[in-house]
Amino acid sequence: MSKKQRQLKKLANEVLEEFESELYLLKWEKRGKEWVLELLIDKEESVTTSDCADVSGRVSSELDEKGLIEKEYVLQVSSPGLERPLIEARHFAGAVGGKVEVNTYGPIDDTKEFVGLLKKYDEDGEKIEMEVDGKIVNIPLDNVSKATTKDTNLEV
Repeated sequence: MSKKQRQLKKLANEVLEEFESELYLLKWEKRGKEWVLELLIDKEESVTTSDCADVSGRVSSELDEKGLIEKEYVLQVSSPGLERPLIEARHFAGAVGGKVEVNTYGPIDDTKEFVGLLKKYDEDGEKIEMEVDGKIVNIPLDNVSKATTKDTNLEV
């Protein structure tokens, strides 16, 4: 994580504490010609559009006041939703016991797409264990290209 990302994360966490919310994920990246600061926020109850607007306004004013970003940027604040990205260790740990979809860079048992139950997250062993169609599949974390939780009410 860059120094800029650490500063942005600290500021976002301070603001979100006031809103009794937490930072699920922060992305600071260039997308095409634009710099984008994307905040995915979460809280006990559902995140509303008003929550996102309130947090966006407060974060924007704090960024302006502290001068953390000197270039033009777009601020996006939203909920991670029901089908959440799994990126950080805490995301995988929190998804154990739930349905997930995992795509890999290279094939495992002749496939690169897995949908099933996340049985274990082993941070030390740097792998996840899934049950897919009754079979146990171990996937090294460095082979995971994308992972998301799946809404169990939706057909996959």
